[in-house]
Amino acid sequence: MKRFIAAALAAVMLLSVTACGGSGDPSSPAASGSSGGGAGTEAGYQDTFTIAVNNDQEIMDGQMNVSNDLVLPQVYSYLIKRDLDGNIVGDVAESWEVSEDELTWTFHLKKGVKFHSGKELTAADVKATYDRLLNKDDPVRYTQTMGFIDHCEIVDDYTIQLVTLEPAGPMEASLTLRANTLLNKDYIDKYGKDLGKDVASVDGTGPFKLVEWNKDEDMHLVRHDDYFGGPAATENIVIQIVPEAAARSIAIESHQVYAAQGITAEEVLRLKDDPTINVFSIPGPGCHLFQFNCSHPIVKDTKIRQAISYALDRESLVETLYGAMGEKPRDSVAPAAAFGYINLGVIKQDQEKARQLLAEAGYPDGFEMNLMCTDVYTKGVQAGEIAAAQLAEVGIKANIVTVDRATFSAAWNGLTPEEFPDWGMFLMGAGYITLDGDEGLKRRFATSEDGKNSNNYGFYSNAEVDQLLNGAAATTDREAREKAYQRAAEILYLEDPVGCYLNCRNETVVLSAQVEGFDMTPVGIYDWPNIKVRKK
Repeated sequence: MKRFIAAALAAVMLLSVTACGGSGDPSSPAASGSSGGGAGTEAGYQDTFTIAVNNDQEIMDGQMNVSNDLVLPQVYSYLIKRDLDGNIVGDVAESWEVSEDELTWTFHLKKGVKFHSGKELTAADVKATYDRLLNKDDPVRYTQTMGFIDHCEIVDDYTIQLVTLEPAGPMEASLTLRANTLLNKDYIDKYGKDLGKDVASVDGTGPFKLVEWNKDEDMHLVRHDDYFGGPAATENIVIQIVPEAAARSIAIESHQVYAAQGITAEEVLRLKDDPTINVFSIPGPGCHLFQFNCSHPIVKDTKIRQAISYALDRESLVETLYGAMGEKPRDSVAPAAAFGYINLGVIKQDQEKARQLLAEAGYPDGFEMNLMCTDVYTKGVQAGEIAAAQLAEVGIKANIVTVDRATFSAAWNGLTPEEFPDWGMFLMGAGYITLDGDEGLKRRFATSEDGKNSNNYGFYSNAEVDQLLNGAAATTDREAREKAYQRAAEILYLEDPVGCYLNCRNETVVLSAQVEGFDMTPVGIYDWPNIKVRKK
């Protein structure tokens, strides 16, 4: 990474002298590690697509990964997935149906699906995947999320059944979550909990194979020519880990990479005027929020949380930090594209009401707490600084605690309230990766069964919310499920707030004009198999 940043900085220095676009070639061996041979790549196109991103994957195991969905869907496959229009379609499953009693879901697998190791995927691999995911005696991070599945049964080599104890409304949407990436049974047996920690332990059936991984520096993927969906258009994908937004901007502007994510709003606006660069942006499923630590001795009080909520001016904060990207304040706990969405309006700043609530809670002069911020999220520290200034106006002293990626990730590693850092609030991202409230709400806000924060990061617990979310998970009645999610949203957003929701995030990627076929699903998963890069 240091070598890469140094090269990018050198390139931008050259740009400042020549006042013109760089001529670097991200597909060259020096820039990307590609062999440059171009075998199997369409004439007139590069054999490598290089992208600069802000953080590495902490693990290449979908059942444990909380980084993002950048790489996993390219290396692994699912039973079913969402297409570019957001529809649920078959992936490894060519068809599926549910029994009349709605308890048994049968999936018919495609034949000839090959792992990168050359082994054919069969029902035995699917069963091993779900046996591991559903093992409550030795749970992985997402065991609770998929807990409505009781067990998995093999019918024959190409037929598998997922069995529930009661009807499961979110079944299909939940199967698109990253926890459902299909694993090689042999690798599960061989690597156990070390699966996905290095290249040797990664074996998927996706369009690309992981062949090199220098932690916190870069990842190199190579096209899987036996991919059941057909070979990808480009041979190599190189992912450069560049934590600094300025360095990512330099990298795309100086043509050290063909794409960059996490570019600041100011830089995006500036780069739009460059004829050698295109900006791709769509509304995403995620947002930023200041989530409450509901185990905190003061913040656990509902009135305190309401007071903090009314003390913040979300509109000015979002406009200041994210307005240039076209992002708007969130008006609910769910994005507009999600099932069960209800528009509750942007919460307006009301300092008088905030002071009144503080007094009712026994803190008329305010109180002091720690506010965790991180650059893991775009403008994360600046958001904390603005929030702290606004809270100070009603007497709340928020001490900003800035943490790095490692500290941030460790905080959600199944801690008890006693083990959790002394943060009254913390900056967090909230996605809606399945576009369904079971993953978007129940996973994050239903009372944790073991009292730890593997998924319910802020130890939130509300009996009515639990009843609503558990009820919605146990029925296939769409109207009943929708009403339950909407009522839960009212509680989580207004009545017993789980956090202060900020901006509706756009999925924005800055691209070289040489790139063709770049697209992503409504939940932000890149369509890498169809990306092509024209030669100059």
